[in-house]
Amino acid sequence: MRSAPDGAGRPGQAWSHRSGKVDLRPLAPGDWSPEALTARAQIAEAFSRFGTAFDEARVDVLCSCFTDDALFEVGLGSAEPRTRFGSRQEIAEQLPGRIAAQADQRRHLMGNVLVEQLDLEAGTAKALAYSVVTVASDGLSLGASVIYTSELRREDDGCWRFSSFFIGMDEYLPTSRQDGSA
Repeated sequence: MRSAPDGAGRPGQAWSHRSGKVDLRPLAPGDWSPEALTARAQIAEAFSRFGTAFDEARVDVLCSCFTDDALFEVGLGSAEPRTRFGSRQEIAEQLPGRIAAQADQRRHLMGNVLVEQLDLEAGTAKALAYSVVTVASDGLSLGASVIYTSELRREDDGCWRFSSFFIGMDEYLPTSRQDGSA
């Protein structure tokens, strides 16, 4: 099912790094000025707002986290996307049906947000985050472990939005009437 399994149907260890999806940098001095701290907090909020909006089936709020020309991709244990949308409009058209088909309650627990590159002058950033997704349906279970990689732009209204967003699921527990694509 996956293009980069370890041979036993599981994703290989460090698949996201080894495939080039994650460029984790060593800890180094960074810009911690008030403006940079504000940007880092807004970027972390974009991840959290995405997860909460997905859980609450608020595609309007979810779409507010993306630029008009956003690239949205989903992979399962592989850098090769199995789902790809090329604009905010396409995200808005495609996600409602996928969310509704899940027929359960998801909760994205976002964490480990790392802003890997931040250029305040250009208004661009690269960031990654982890998520554990719980599923409440006939009990509570772990639905997915996820790494997100993203590029963001600060738009004219001052909001940092995803211009590129990759959802890399290590594993996924499909509980939907569809194929389980998130």
